Amino acid sequence: MSSGDAPLEAVGVEKIGSKPKSKEFYPFAYSLIDSTKDHYCWTCLGETVELTCDQCKVARFCSKQCQVSGAFDHKYECGAIQKCADLNTDERMLIRIIGRYKDILDGNDKNIDGFYTNRESGRTVMQIWEHCADMKKDEHAMNVFKKIYDRVKQFGDKNYLVDEDVAFQLHSRNFINRHSISNVDYLREIGKGLYLDLCRYDHSCRPNAIYSCNGTVAKLRALHDNVDLENVETTHYTYIELPPCKIQRRHMLKETWYFECHCERCEDPEDNWLTAVICPVCISKSEFHKTVKLHGPEAYANPQTLEIICDRCNNTLEREYIFLALDGMRTIRKTIESAEDVSTEPVELLKIYQGALMSYERVLPMSNAYFCQLIAAMIPLISRVSMTKKERLVASLDLHFKCEPFVRYVYRYAHPSKAMHFLQMGQLHLELHNDKDAARYLIEAHRIMDYLFGADHFLSKQTKGFMDHALSSLMQFQRSFVNVLEKAPEAKKALEERLLTKEEKKALKDAEKNKKKRNNKKNKKHAETNKKTIDDDLGDLPELVADL
Repeated sequence: MSSGDAPLEAVGVEKIGSKPKSKEFYPFAYSLIDSTKDHYCWTCLGETVELTCDQCKVARFCSKQCQVSGAFDHKYECGAIQKCADLNTDERMLIRIIGRYKDILDGNDKNIDGFYTNRESGRTVMQIWEHCADMKKDEHAMNVFKKIYDRVKQFGDKNYLVDEDVAFQLHSRNFINRHSISNVDYLREIGKGLYLDLCRYDHSCRPNAIYSCNGTVAKLRALHDNVDLENVETTHYTYIELPPCKIQRRHMLKETWYFECHCERCEDPEDNWLTAVICPVCISKSEFHKTVKLHGPEAYANPQTLEIICDRCNNTLEREYIFLALDGMRTIRKTIESAEDVSTEPVELLKIYQGALMSYERVLPMSNAYFCQLIAAMIPLISRVSMTKKERLVASLDLHFKCEPFVRYVYRYAHPSKAMHFLQMGQLHLELHNDKDAARYLIEAHRIMDYLFGADHFLSKQTKGFMDHALSSLMQFQRSFVNVLEKAPEAKKALEERLLTKEEKKALKDAEKNKKKRNNKKNKKHAETNKKTIDDDLGDLPELVADL
């Protein structure tokens, strides 16, 4: 961070060890989202599809085996899809939930082969948390349910229907507790799943665990060795994205999950740096980016008057300036949300983002969440803009570097988002032939990937490949440099005189003496080789190792 910027605590991966911890969970019900239902298997969620359901002509399967094993899930929705092929994700999901609930209620589950294969759970669907009372007060939420239920009632199989009240009970539980299912790269949402045991774990904006999916199986992974995944009171993952500030996060959680978050991060005064501003007096007089908090009780010098004073120049921030900064944050949020409605061309989008960046770069610091989200939105556009390869690499690396302190603060411990950021920085440094910096970022990225996913996971292997390449290039450069110095003893001596301390010079001289002694001893041993037995040769092993 620049001088004077907010002292965000950058928590690394110091707590991670060598033994990753994970716990698997199976879905009560799941469904592909509308954009992926034509491209993924409806049973295993695999990316290769070969077969189509003969009845509805919509459901896709990767094999006959998946078509057969997924029949008891698909039977709930097949008839409805025949009547209405464009049933959306929420409608298909509710149909599956109601159908499975009815089969269990009627005792049919005991007669269906494979009904609980990879679908086990310690709770029933009616035992999980719900917010029925809150949803009934939410006009928008109720309108959404009414629309879904009307379509389910109209097109659904009459043998698998329940009355509106029970349907609402099930919908509420699904709406509050369902999880996003990603593809194997963890980069794209492909479906929704209701995991009855996974939803026992509460949310935290500073999680110590994450969940990922492999097909329909969700896996909760500890972010460091101190996490006990069996303890639902102390293990938390996040329901939302982590970069937003506290105000944004609480709004998202209240809007969807009907609670106000008071997790460790939301109660941490340090998090108020994410809505801080630059002192206008300090930057105008000395170009010093002194960061000042706007939120939290610690921000006010006088709680009665709510004055905000810079502790460097002792000037009070004017109300007009505070309103300007707050308006800037709102403007950046709206710019990011609506930019693609204006244009989808990368050059035009970059101009829009660059305009917002220049408008507020002397008002909002790099610790500000809105400012960092703006920079993050620019990163993927760089690769799509026409410029030279070096210009593109340098521009992208500069944006990554600006976001790095923010990334380290937001993503604690062995979080994969932090690893992906470091992987991208390492790749950029590699292409720019900055092997030392590349190795530094790639080692940290690989450490996280290997801990979270294991050595055999493709992300771990990919990161290790780049890391090994960087280290190999670095070692090759060092060997070449040493060889050049060996051929120029005067240059080597001058360099040693300039760079080495007295202690290092003494250590180097001692090392050279020891090397000569070993060489003399080795030569003597070599001259006597023909006189020795094989057993005698084993006695040379320590010396050979020392030479190596």
